[in-house]
Amino acid sequence: MRVDRIIVLAILIALTQGFLLVIDPTSGPFSRLVSQDYQFPLTVVLLTALVAITSGIADATVRSHPQIYLLKLPVFRMRGNKFEFAPFAWILPSLLVVGTYLFLRLFDNPPVQVVGTIISSFVLLVVIIAQYYTVGRQERLYGWANIGLNLATYIAGFLIFSAIYVNKWRALISAPLVGLVTFLLTYEILRQSKASNNRLLIYSLVAALILAEVTWALNYWLLPVLIGGVMLLLIFYVVAGILQAYLTNNLNRAVLREYIIVSLVSLVLIVFSIMSNPQITS
Repeated sequence: MRVDRIIVLAILIALTQGFLLVIDPTSGPFSRLVSQDYQFPLTVVLLTALVAITSGIADATVRSHPQIYLLKLPVFRMRGNKFEFAPFAWILPSLLVVGTYLFLRLFDNPPVQVVGTIISSFVLLVVIIAQYYTVGRQERLYGWANIGLNLATYIAGFLIFSAIYVNKWRALISAPLVGLVTFLLTYEILRQSKASNNRLLIYSLVAALILAEVTWALNYWLLPVLIGGVMLLLIFYVVAGILQAYLTNNLNRAVLREYIIVSLVSLVLIVFSIMSNPQITS
């Protein structure tokens, strides 16, 4: 990937991330000009457009790889013209955009939102570049790129899980939302195993069902926002990690020991949060 292309990517990502922060109909500088009846629909439209722009940038970057022909991409034909797409490149950037927006809205502090937007723009840039270098396994940076994508996946999970948990929606709303996000995140992590698409979908569905059930249970506990997000993230880490190890035939005692320790840490975190919250213990 050429340096000039990276610079263009950085500018586009920073512009798309900063756009919604300024134009945000609910809390941006121009929010007073928008009627409350139109704030939510307008936010959805703007966020959807932002996701579409980011996905397009990621798609174009991945398809510019010289070995992209090795991947079997979906093809859309119209009037004799053929258009190829790389849907796998849309998942993580889109979730990061949505997660960043939802998470930053938890802080009514412009400096925090600006710094958060800058950091998230940098993470998005790294993710898109990492996706480029995972197209061909012969790439010198393939291993590091894969590690970076896994780390960004967990970051996206924490952002969205926290944003969902803070609203304390009914289980009929929050559980399906967490399940959908978990399905996409798990698919992102497992797709590097090169397993068949059917297996990836089934395993991702299993993880989604588990996290949805956990969300349903956590809704009855008044955990702090960030603690609730961390709890869901740790459980997702355990579930996705075990499924990944099983898919790659690396599930052994050492791996199980690691995830058992993480599970115990999660349990201790729950107990500590409950005991330190007077609204729960009283």
